[in-house]
Amino acid sequence: MRFVKAAMVFSMAGVFACAAPANAATAATGQNLIVNGGAEAGAGSHDGGTVTVPGWTVTGGLTSVNYGASGGFPAPADAGPQNRGKNFFAGGVNMPASRAVQVIDLSAYSGAIAGGQSQFDLSGWLGGYATQSDNATLTAVFRDKGGKTLFSQSLAPVSVGERGGLTGLVYRDSHGLIPASAALVDIVLDMSRVEGSYNDGYADNLSFSVTAVPEPSSWAMLGAGLAMLGFAARKRRQSV
Repeated sequence: MRFVKAAMVFSMAGVFACAAPANAATAATGQNLIVNGGAEAGAGSHDGGTVTVPGWTVTGGLTSVNYGASGGFPAPADAGPQNRGKNFFAGGVNMPASRAVQVIDLSAYSGAIAGGQSQFDLSGWLGGYATQSDNATLTAVFRDKGGKTLFSQSLAPVSVGERGGLTGLVYRDSHGLIPASAALVDIVLDMSRVEGSYNDGYADNLSFSVTAVPEPSSWAMLGAGLAMLGFAARKRRQSV
């Protein structure tokens, strides 16, 4: 039993030893870089009308709306983020397509990015209205210093079926390596109207973050630690 306990302590120490640097890197770089990603800056509309959306360059009438606004918009109890705040993004009045864009400067991470040591996480809650197919798409477009597009990644629209034919939002998440020559990333929120007069593409709690890529040695240590945990667990079962 003393051997089992010692093995477990040793293996956990190995796990935490390799996990600590990764967590420290995440704490330093993992913050959301999108300004007003939750549509909370500025007053939301109470009826779906057009209002100013701080932090974004808006075309086509994309707006911010209160949860529970009149007209059948998502309510506080409908499917969506738990920490949803007061407002969400909506496509806008009588617009087949609308868009909001903001540009994030990645120069603060240039050293790690150039060395292939940075990855991104793009996430958000996307949705629509009832059985209509209006939808939202969130895209990160990476560019070099000269503005040339290097790579893009999108969160796919949420279908009516995924929403169960109900008004609400569904969580989307994607991640990957940041191109080594990336200097800027455009965050593009597109709303598409398929039916009806109002563009009922909805979005909330949008996030883009940069985190460190774990070193191969860290993964090896983690694997060894987990293997030791498994061995200790088997020995414990055999001893009872």
